[in-house]
Amino acid sequence: MDSTVNPVRVELFFRSLCPEDARQHQHYVLDRLQALESAGRIEDLSILIWGRRIEPRLAQRTAEGRHLLERLSMFEQWERDSDASLDAFDWQHPVTNMVSDESVNVITLPTLALAEYADGDLQHVAPCTRDGTVHRVVDRVNALADTGDVADDREHERTVAQ
Repeated sequence: MDSTVNPVRVELFFRSLCPEDARQHQHYVLDRLQALESAGRIEDLSILIWGRRIEPRLAQRTAEGRHLLERLSMFEQWERDSDASLDAFDWQHPVTNMVSDESVNVITLPTLALAEYADGDLQHVAPCTRDGTVHRVVDRVNALADTGDVADDREHERTVAQ
């Protein structure tokens, strides 16, 4: 591995079914992260696909579900430890099945999220809010690139808005 590699590992979480503009944004972020990995700016990039919601009891029954719940638990702990807010994650709220009238607690997931690890420890989760500032996924990608490429970011937002 190149000696300029940043010892940062990134996990990018995609919502599988989302509107076209969100999908374009997902691909933009993925392309930038893959370029950073190729350039040695990040050590490892993992892509994980998730749905709109997860029901924890049901998720416990599969390896993939347990893995996701483990990650979400780590995110919640990071939120508490870092005095950040993960408002984009709608932790445990009830949803009622219209057929059975049974209510279950689910977690609603954002269309895109990023977890950043250094030396195996979770360092940052995006999107989040800290000290009144919203940190979007693309903001973290820019920080990882250490370029603050705001012009590229604005051009992307203009393209997505069209």
